[in-house]
Amino acid sequence: MQTIPIPLLVTMILTAACILYSFFYGLLTRNYSSVDRLWSVLPAVYVLIWLPGFIGSPRFIIAGVIVIAWAVRLSRNFAVKGGFKVDKGRFTGEDYRWEVMRKKIPGRVVFEIFNFFFISHFQLVLIFAFTFPLYLAGTSYKPLGAGDIALFAIHALLLIMETVADEQQFAYYRKRGNSDDPRMALGFNTFGLWKYSRHPNYVCEMGQWIAVSLYPLTAGLAWFPSGSAVIVLILLFIGSTILAEGITSGKYPAYAAWKKATPAWIPLTLPFRRKARKDFWTSADTA
Repeated sequence: MQTIPIPLLVTMILTAACILYSFFYGLLTRNYSSVDRLWSVLPAVYVLIWLPGFIGSPRFIIAGVIVIAWAVRLSRNFAVKGGFKVDKGRFTGEDYRWEVMRKKIPGRVVFEIFNFFFISHFQLVLIFAFTFPLYLAGTSYKPLGAGDIALFAIHALLLIMETVADEQQFAYYRKRGNSDDPRMALGFNTFGLWKYSRHPNYVCEMGQWIAVSLYPLTAGLAWFPSGSAVIVLILLFIGSTILAEGITSGKYPAYAAWKKATPAWIPLTLPFRRKARKDFWTSADTA
């Protein structure tokens, strides 16, 4: 019977511990964003735990550095939004979507079942699963090739673009109450990358983990089943998009027209939305 390498076993035990922590923290405090705080940190922690065994793997090191940079970016964003705020020894920051879900799911018992199976267990296992291809890539002795270089470049570019999208979003919310531009009063961002996609940050986020899922391929290994976790991640983003847009549509009447004018993710359909975009810009400029 083949034994599990110690670094991999450590990360599996860490994942199990985080599941229990997330569940009980939510159960006891009714703050369910432990998984959000862990989401931005755990992939980098996994990389650092695995790193000593893969010092001789440039593929693992280069991709790992990009993942760590991703973790720094996302942790900083969540901190800016108050996600790591502590008061009287407790985290007080929470993703707004959990408040919405508390209203949608009736009864405390049912919600805590949801907390255990979806918020804590499913999402934390998924974080481990979509990071795991990087571990597999590190086990390969295949030299770097053109495919690796291209994948590194795409991975890094997506991280840069997501960072740009984040900064554009922060800039929009800083200026929203201090501008005469009617577009600023819409309640949602239509500037920069957000002009061409309703969720450019989601696109770049998913793209980076698709890149991670492909590193085993450039290392000469099979894509399935380890790479398939990214498919589950995309399905999760579909659900997140639907939930977030339902909330936004309820708050801002113009968002329905914006959904017709601009694709949710990849702006491939923009040429077919010319009339809807023209109508939207006309109504936004005269609002």
